[in-house]
Amino acid sequence: MESASTTVISVGANAELVGLRNFVLQEAGFHVFSTLDEHEALARIERGECGVLLVCYSLAESVRRRLADALRKSCPISRMVLITNEHIDKPEFADFFVYGVEGPEALIDAVSAAVEKWRSAKA
Repeated sequence: MESASTTVISVGANAELVGLRNFVLQEAGFHVFSTLDEHEALARIERGECGVLLVCYSLAESVRRRLADALRKSCPISRMVLITNEHIDKPEFADFFVYGVEGPEALIDAVSAAVEKWRSAKA
């Protein structure tokens, strides 16, 4: 996979979960920037350094929305994946979602789907 087209910004409030996701996604071939700091994520988004934004339920809803709004404004063809801790039919402001307990394969599948949508929009 091309690292530029598979850049994932992963943001969450739980260091252990963010670290685990970072490992899983890097092992799957993605270029990942992981952070616990929403301001670092916002700065990268505003510079256009994103293909996929991965946001964890551990962040406050206001932070998730702020990140989503920044992504739509600065990187309009980028896609967002929401990790949720409860079953939902459709994410409110994300393009894809994954239920947190589904395991690494579900995370990889969701991020891969988001990357494919990003590539299609970019083409």
